[in-house]
Amino acid sequence: MEDQSFDIKIVKPKVWNFEVVGGKDAWKEVVYSARVSGVPPSVKDRKVFEMIIKNYYGSTLEHIIIKFDIKISKGNAPEFLEHRIVSHTGQSTRYVKADRGVHAKTHQYEVILPLHLIRNKDDADVILDGMKKAIQAYDQMISRGIPKEVARYSLPFGQAVGIYHVTLNLRSFLNMLALRLCVRSSPEFRSVAAQMYFKLMGELPLIKGLVGCRGFMRGVCPEGGVTGVRTGKQHPFYPPCPFKNKESPLYIPTNQEIEKGDKNQSFDRKKAIRAQEAIFEKWADWE
Repeated sequence: MEDQSFDIKIVKPKVWNFEVVGGKDAWKEVVYSARVSGVPPSVKDRKVFEMIIKNYYGSTLEHIIIKFDIKISKGNAPEFLEHRIVSHTGQSTRYVKADRGVHAKTHQYEVILPLHLIRNKDDADVILDGMKKAIQAYDQMISRGIPKEVARYSLPFGQAVGIYHVTLNLRSFLNMLALRLCVRSSPEFRSVAAQMYFKLMGELPLIKGLVGCRGFMRGVCPEGGVTGVRTGKQHPFYPPCPFKNKESPLYIPTNQEIEKGDKNQSFDRKKAIRAQEAIFEKWADWE
């Protein structure tokens, strides 16, 4: 959807230039570090790596470095930067006009708008109209000579100016994924986390089956008693949790449910991986 008169384009949140330093063999760095720590040679390398992930012996994971670029909304950028151990360089709205993207060849304002979560066209038009007015105010201030660092105060929440080049270690990366691949995470952050998930699987295939939301990774969900997600009527703006049904082989109990004696005797990990990835694919596609 574009407004040709003002050149506003609705875009998706995006992750690109994803790299695991050391490539598909980077996991061996974790194994080496674990053996320095004291893991005996009788344990095979791949089992060591799997044990480190499952038991969350995180210090050895810090030896794997991940780099990527990300584009998110102005509103979600602070949420992304809440993840502490992240080194980032961002595109400055103090020095760069907001209609100039990374490597942009044309001037165009980009906004991120979750149209797939908005119930009807009238609601979508109200939000988009508000964005247009805010961007128009910004553009007019710039044309009148007001500094960019002042004019940027009018930019809307959905402006796609959260553009960062990021470096972080695998420990911090997995912590971010575990939090943001939860159905309760914000829709935009779920999308970028799902994109990161599939890029990680491609770069470090040995890790497949070991990564997901906190419940999947730890075998117990910390989101106990959350109405609309784990209990009660399903919240209309959250996707259903694939792990909440006690009668399902995918059931992962919460801490509160474990305290009551609940457990899943027949958890099917392969089905759980497929169920997660089916959801992640929709999120990554921004659907």
